[in-house]
Amino acid sequence: MLQTPILQFEQVSKRFGATAAVDGVSIDIAPGEFFALLGPSGCGKTTLMRMAAGFERPDEGRVLIDGADATDTPPHRRPVNMMFQSYALFPHMSVADNIAFGLKAAGSSRDAIAARVSEMVRLAQLQGLEKRKPHQLSGGQKQRTALARALARGTKLLLLDEPLGALDRKLREETQFELMDIQKRLGAAFVVVTHDQDEAMSMADRIAVMRAGKIEQIGAPADIYERPRSRYVAEFIGEVNLFEGKATRRGDVLRIEAQDGEIEAPSREGLVDGATLACAVRPERIRFAAADASGANRLAGVVHDVAYRGDHRVFRVRLKSGALARVAAPSALPAPQPGEAATLAFDADACVVLDA
Repeated sequence: MLQTPILQFEQVSKRFGATAAVDGVSIDIAPGEFFALLGPSGCGKTTLMRMAAGFERPDEGRVLIDGADATDTPPHRRPVNMMFQSYALFPHMSVADNIAFGLKAAGSSRDAIAARVSEMVRLAQLQGLEKRKPHQLSGGQKQRTALARALARGTKLLLLDEPLGALDRKLREETQFELMDIQKRLGAAFVVVTHDQDEAMSMADRIAVMRAGKIEQIGAPADIYERPRSRYVAEFIGEVNLFEGKATRRGDVLRIEAQDGEIEAPSREGLVDGATLACAVRPERIRFAAADASGANRLAGVVHDVAYRGDHRVFRVRLKSGALARVAAPSALPAPQPGEAATLAFDADACVVLDA
């Protein structure tokens, strides 16, 4: 028997004047899922979250929470908690009082509040900080206090609006794992809005990549990274090399006559011979080959520069056309240096064929 989604958007649209902030979006989010709405500023992800929370009403479509139509339900009556980007902590209250705020508003008993606050303090690793005010906390401690407050009343669904945006890189990476751990222990569904692709790829079970109010692709991080369905997704998620040219099909093999050489890729249905297509290849799928290597998927160039990334190096290679191709190679392997000639090689199955 299929589980009822904890959150559903059914063909929801929202306009602000002549602008469609969200345009006919449908998503089902499962109970206990860590789901990310990912996209650049202005793509509609925050508007979608605000509709889930009840702060915006869709012009068209429905929002369902745990199978019930919540489209017209006000925010305070929805079984949803939300953690705001600014954290919105009460500056005059201690950590413990901030966490207890929603419980007091709900009329919980003093003993129940004390027990729940203690539980949330342990969950968010805030022991010893209960009496501190927000101005006495670090960015990470504020983030965990806001999270504990959002979780205190108990919820099957937590909405997080850019929850790590105020943290520095190192703390952000550490907090990602903390959020994942808390989410697994609680078993609640977390829906996070972010513009940070690394953040979404690290934390989420599934990601919805948004663009101009629409969903470009929904899938697991590996699927979106390795099998993007559009040029936009390929370029937005991670680094990618795109080689364009006219394509012809030879059985199961697609041949693309790119400016820098012939590329072979897996064929696809519906191809019209002579169509201009793009082949997307991730930098880690490209390797350096012998100088005399020739044939398909062998591109000649000169190493332009190299960036050291610890366990790997990223090379930019100037091809004959003038385009810069990126290669990610393990630091331990020998490789040509800047100014030296290089031949790039990759397998046909490293290519994802996209419309140009």
